[in-house]
Amino acid sequence: MVKKVLYFHHATGLGGAPRSLSLLIRGLDRERFQSVVAMPRREGNGAVKALFRDAGAEVIEERDIRPFNGSSVAPNHKLKDRAYAIASYPFTVRCAKRLVDDVRPDLVHLNSTCLVAAAAGAHMASPDLPVIAHVREPLLSNRWGRALASLNRRHVNSFISIDEAGLRTLGSKDVDGTVVYNFVDERAFHADLRLGEKYRRTQAWDDDDVVFLFLARIAPSNGPLELVRLIDANIQKLHPSARFVVAGFPERKADYALAAYEAVKQSSRCVALDFVEDAVPLMLASDVMVAPFTEPHSARSVFEGAALGKPGLVANVPHLVELVKDGRTGAVFSWEEPNTFVSAVNDLCNSDKRREMGRASLEFAKANFCSKTGVEKTMSVYDKLLENR
Repeated sequence: MVKKVLYFHHATGLGGAPRSLSLLIRGLDRERFQSVVAMPRREGNGAVKALFRDAGAEVIEERDIRPFNGSSVAPNHKLKDRAYAIASYPFTVRCAKRLVDDVRPDLVHLNSTCLVAAAAGAHMASPDLPVIAHVREPLLSNRWGRALASLNRRHVNSFISIDEAGLRTLGSKDVDGTVVYNFVDERAFHADLRLGEKYRRTQAWDDDDVVFLFLARIAPSNGPLELVRLIDANIQKLHPSARFVVAGFPERKADYALAAYEAVKQSSRCVALDFVEDAVPLMLASDVMVAPFTEPHSARSVFEGAALGKPGLVANVPHLVELVKDGRTGAVFSWEEPNTFVSAVNDLCNSDKRREMGRASLEFAKANFCSKTGVEKTMSVYDKLLENR
């Protein structure tokens, strides 16, 4: 019998979370699972809605699906944001209860721990209904983050985390948790390398340039400004072929993004690029993926780059170090020891070593980041919960 899975999704932008969920839905065995996605009804949500529908899901839009943030990616530091989250909580509970009554799913899967209110509502409608929460970013260690972790432990039956470090932020060793690394579309492993060559020509990058690519949100937690400052402080020590591309700048730049943009423009070793919808040609044109994060969380560019045979250079913070095998698929540096960054960059400018790491990255990605493997592991979690119901 086909089992119905009701997914709750929290945002309307085309970020990593909806892309990951769409890959999961697309890969599910249709003879075993039917997908329904409940997402926020907001202006500008069309692209995400189309993503889920194209993947094969029925999509329901609800005004009262609202996140209760408290992670390193969405910290909710401002008092007004916390007040909004608290005030919104019962609306999401009520919405989820009604949806479970209407849809009658066999299982509920929250696409983020920030939707814990939906878990509470689901269990109000059906106390025995299995509820899974996806741990996509680490929960904060402060009082607010601990409260969010406590709510999740109370209302969620099982967790799927994109890394071991994420599971630990739930605050208990006793949670039912499974690590399923973020995964990429199988087609990524067979990307047309000529796209990278063409992109490189359009940027007029020299053949001898070794391009280190930062590709993430321009935010303090991701460290692009700090990266540029580190590069400029050690510019005489870095291999002359090393070039750094900082990509992802929004059209309108303010505060941190503006400071980072101006720093890049003033650096002789750095190039700034605006946000691009299709990043594959840019990644193929680059040689190394860089994740200089200052706060612990995962980096999509690193595991997507690995699927394209690109080694990673990452900061020594939890989550990132699970994505790179230091010295084999890339390198890990410490913010506290700038020479570790210099040494890693210079090693990766060695073409033989870089190619060897690229081959190892691809094999590591096939074993850990391919969508087929991730979907199978997720369906196994579903099966386990449904058997116990």
